[in-house]
Amino acid sequence: MHNIILGQHEVYPATPNVWSFKQVNDIVNGINLRLSNMVGGFPFEFNGTTWRDSERLYLCGEYSDGTQRHQFIQEQLMGSTSGYAAKRFVKSKFRKEVREDFPTFRLQWMLFCMWQKCKLNRDFQRLLLSIPEGVTLVENTTTDKWESAEIWGCKNLELHNKRTELKNALISQHQGLKKNEIDIIVNLETNKVNDVGEWRGQNNIGKILMTCRDCIANGTEPLIDYELLNNANIHILGKKLTF
Repeated sequence: MHNIILGQHEVYPATPNVWSFKQVNDIVNGINLRLSNMVGGFPFEFNGTTWRDSERLYLCGEYSDGTQRHQFIQEQLMGSTSGYAAKRFVKSKFRKEVREDFPTFRLQWMLFCMWQKCKLNRDFQRLLLSIPEGVTLVENTTTDKWESAEIWGCKNLELHNKRTELKNALISQHQGLKKNEIDIIVNLETNKVNDVGEWRGQNNIGKILMTCRDCIANGTEPLIDYELLNNANIHILGKKLTF
């Protein structure tokens, strides 16, 4: 069981037991770490709606005051082609209309959203359980420009630079191959380099994933602050949530 405190800044020395993920095709020790909140392919049912990714459920929480305006924005988020598109194009357009009090409950809301996916999608459960118990999961946000990059993930510029150096060498070495073949080689080999520098950030996505993994393995539920969420008066697609 991991000792996890959401919202706390962490420093993780980079070791083979710290697995970072960023791209949908990141493979570490033979496991495809499709763990990002924006990744599709793990749909789940919640509140009478099928959610294609947990990112859009989370983003709807930013616009959840129950007004017609916020419901309109939620519908725009739901109509996006992906969780990434919802954040990149819809949220960026309506950024100034996010609930002012959202930072007070965003960590518990993210934990709640990701737990819905974890408990309601068997494929995602199997993916989490395939990760060894002693592994620390880190969302790699080193190159992300989002203002919340170090809230949800961690940065390790030294490791990023080392992997970039290896990537360039591999591309040069395999110029005769097709691009997709080179991409596979680069993915596999760069993810083997994991013992350079330090990871720094709150890493709340990684912590939530580890929390959910431990709960699934032990048949328990995460300690979600349902009182806080109830008091937040969260409305999703015209329905007020009760926890």
